[in-house]
Amino acid sequence: MSWTSLGNACRDIVLRIAGDKYRFLALIALSWQDIVGELLAERSTPEKYDHHILFVKVSNSTWLQELILIKPTIISRLNNNLDLQVNDIIFIVGSKHAKKYR
Repeated sequence: MSWTSLGNACRDIVLRIAGDKYRFLALIALSWQDIVGELLAERSTPEKYDHHILFVKVSNSTWLQELILIKPTIISRLNNNLDLQVNDIIFIVGSKHAKKYR
């Protein structure tokens, strides 16, 4: 079995475990580094996808501003690469250890 096949198998398992409710968020999270690049992916995390709006937690306001500047590109990549219908992204400053918002 090749590494590509193993990677695809793991991805399929994660998407199945996520179920219908979290499938799109899991798909976005698995592809986040490819969508925004390694540097921004290390400083941001997709947290919630609801009613075609993606909520992303960002490490600080500097990186939040950077993501806001490329928001149209991110939306376009999500919609084209993942066949989604993301209408907006809301960026929120917070640490990875902060309590999740609802």
